[in-house]
Amino acid sequence: MHEKNLLTITLAVLAAAAAVATVAAAPDRKAPRIVSAAMQDRDGDGRADGVRLTYSERVRHAADRDGRYPFRIAGYRIRSVSRASGRTILITLVEKAATDDSARPAIAYRRTRQGAVSDRARNQALAQVFRATKAHGRSPSTPAPAPAPAPPSPAPVSDRDGDGTPDAQDCAPDDPKIHPKAADLPDLAFVDSNCDGIDGDEANAIFVSPEGKDGNPGTKAQPKREIDAAVAAAAGRGKVVLAAAGSYGKVNAATGVGIYGGYDPKIWERGGGFDGVTSITGAPEGILAAGDTGVVLQLLTVAGLSSDGPGDSAYGIRAINGSKLTLQRVTVRAGNGSFGAAGAKGGDGVAGGNGRPGGKGRCNTNPPGGGGAGGESPAGRPGGTGGAGGERQSQNPFNAGVSRDGDPGKPGSGGTPGGVGGAKGNPGKRGQNGTPGTHGTAGARGSGGASSTGRAAQTWRGVDGVGGQAGTPGMGGGGGGGGGAQTGAFVIDGAGNGGGGGGGGGGGGQPGTGGLAGGGSFGIYLHDSSVTVSHGSSIEAGNGGSGGKGGHGGLPGPPGFGGKGALQCTDEVGAGGNGGNGGAGGPGGGGGGGAGGPSVGVMKLGTSTATLTDTTVKVGAPGAGGAQGAFGSGGTPAQPGIARPVFPGP
Repeated sequence: MHEKNLLTITLAVLAAAAAVATVAAAPDRKAPRIVSAAMQDRDGDGRADGVRLTYSERVRHAADRDGRYPFRIAGYRIRSVSRASGRTILITLVEKAATDDSARPAIAYRRTRQGAVSDRARNQALAQVFRATKAHGRSPSTPAPAPAPAPPSPAPVSDRDGDGTPDAQDCAPDDPKIHPKAADLPDLAFVDSNCDGIDGDEANAIFVSPEGKDGNPGTKAQPKREIDAAVAAAAGRGKVVLAAAGSYGKVNAATGVGIYGGYDPKIWERGGGFDGVTSITGAPEGILAAGDTGVVLQLLTVAGLSSDGPGDSAYGIRAINGSKLTLQRVTVRAGNGSFGAAGAKGGDGVAGGNGRPGGKGRCNTNPPGGGGAGGESPAGRPGGTGGAGGERQSQNPFNAGVSRDGDPGKPGSGGTPGGVGGAKGNPGKRGQNGTPGTHGTAGARGSGGASSTGRAAQTWRGVDGVGGQAGTPGMGGGGGGGGGAQTGAFVIDGAGNGGGGGGGGGGGGQPGTGGLAGGGSFGIYLHDSSVTVSHGSSIEAGNGGSGGKGGHGGLPGPPGFGGKGALQCTDEVGAGGNGGNGGAGGPGGGGGGGAGGPSVGVMKLGTSTATLTDTTVKVGAPGAGGAQGAFGSGGTPAQPGIARPVFPGP
């Protein structure tokens, strides 16, 4: 019985151990998180010099002093992070110049690949912002006076770096360039030179954030919304603009107002692993400087887009009227230029009028047939009048030879000969047809736009195509000759038929107009201004817009037809000659195409200068020249734009 009980107990113990092992084998996927934070004043001077973090479980973290930390303490600079001990990590801070016994800053942890905080299962700590930090609550102690009748000699003040600030009040006691009274313009090393907790001088800055409002005063707690509004508020006050990461609209620069981007919108620090982008986008430029000097742009992305009108250009940054800009680690991009508009088609030529038919003659009597009127021509080239028929002179059948020949047709406008009148006879002879008018000639084509800066000034203006020339009108047709009268013995004389009028000449076609030049794409566009670009900046231009096609010439005006000669009693009297047709007008010449738009990284016009160091420049494709309009000949083709990193220049 005793051995049986012992066996039962042994089996129960083994089962319990197996259950524990099963539970322990379950994977741990829960990330550790900060559960408490307390500010520390270990030297008792009333200023925080550290913060103690407690996690929800035991964590791992190696000691870290390389300046790149996954932690951020709002308003404080981190000096080092200790090795984790159980659930605790100690962060050493750079002391502020003023006491901060009530400070309770937010503490942020950002996940990282290096120097991460993790638990024993290698789960990285939760990315979080902890806001329930406890203040250290210590005020600096005041030493008791020495119990001597004479005042004691003051204790020597330590100032290791000799910058005039006691070590106890200096956030960097070993660096003479960093102390509470130092100048602190934002720099690309992100150094807080004046110990106010940010890279830059908080007291002389206007803050802007996508979370702000333009009606705000522009402080860290109440930033403005748009950089343009912040620049306007800073202008003339010796202030700069500190811009949090996010997207903003077009900016008008102001003299002496620098724009510094890349700030964390939560704690107003930059660098240290934060890679947010401050982006400015506008049309036709992202930033415009018009007579503004002393403008520093730092850690920004600037883009300019075309307004999309025909021939519109895009400029990343446009600087005119003597502006002076400095760009440091700035990315500038320009969108594509817009296509130029096509030229208009010329109007068609007007039609010439038809000639009138000749009047009928008489077999045995007068009057003869009159000549038909020439056709009208709105282009000023009417047809000639037809000749009248020959007139009989006697009714005596025994008296021959007194009747006359038909009249010749009148010439058409422009000298087109009329037909010769028919001779008298029995029967009278037919009048000759009038000569057709010659056709007009086509107008010359217009020349295409050249790739030139001749029309560019404060904005880009390419060279448009030239319009063509009008076609010449056709000539009027000659009038037909009149038929001869009947004359002879033993007959009764008759009067001849009239000739038909010549047709009017058709008008020439009107010329097509020239196409407009394509818009350009410019990373930076300078007119009588200067720029200095450095510190890993980049400039990129888009594609130039194609030039517009030239307009087609107008169609030629059709000619008028000649009037028919009369054919009355042609076995006795002469028939009238037909009037000649008018000439057709010539077509209008087509317009020239517009020049293609350029793609230029930095365009320098007038007295402009550009200094580029440690900067990359890319360009797109130049715009093609526009095609010539139809009809006509001659005219040079439009030229494509240029594609240059810097123009003029290498």
